[in-house]
Amino acid sequence: MQEKEYTWCFACGKDNPIGLKMEFTMDAEECVAYFTPRQEHQSYDGRMHGGLISVLLDEIMGHYLFVTEGRPAYTAKMELRYRQPVMIGETVKCVGRRLKQKGRLVEMQGQIITKDGIVAAEAVAKMMLEENNASEKQ
Repeated sequence: MQEKEYTWCFACGKDNPIGLKMEFTMDAEECVAYFTPRQEHQSYDGRMHGGLISVLLDEIMGHYLFVTEGRPAYTAKMELRYRQPVMIGETVKCVGRRLKQKGRLVEMQGQIITKDGIVAAEAVAKMMLEENNASEKQ
């Protein structure tokens, strides 16, 4: 499926000078990205800001749907659990996967995993796919 690029997206846009510039790989089950937080991403000394962790989770789940469905999805609800700090300078793995779907409403799961395989943060989100045609209006 041909992917449209949103070059100014804060999370993945290549042209956004202050963006996170996430890059993704896909397989049938998961969307994966690796991210190394820098000093400008911190809150308390040496720890990544929780708001930016939520951006990583939101983006990895949304990108999975963007690629597999060929259209944007918008976050309707997201529940996060922060389990341990994400440390500045340590690369983490971001994983997004579909849990279930009813029409345009999709339940997604996202995880931030440390180099030691520990889930540092996770989210479950309900995301609404953009309407594809008039028959999908709800």
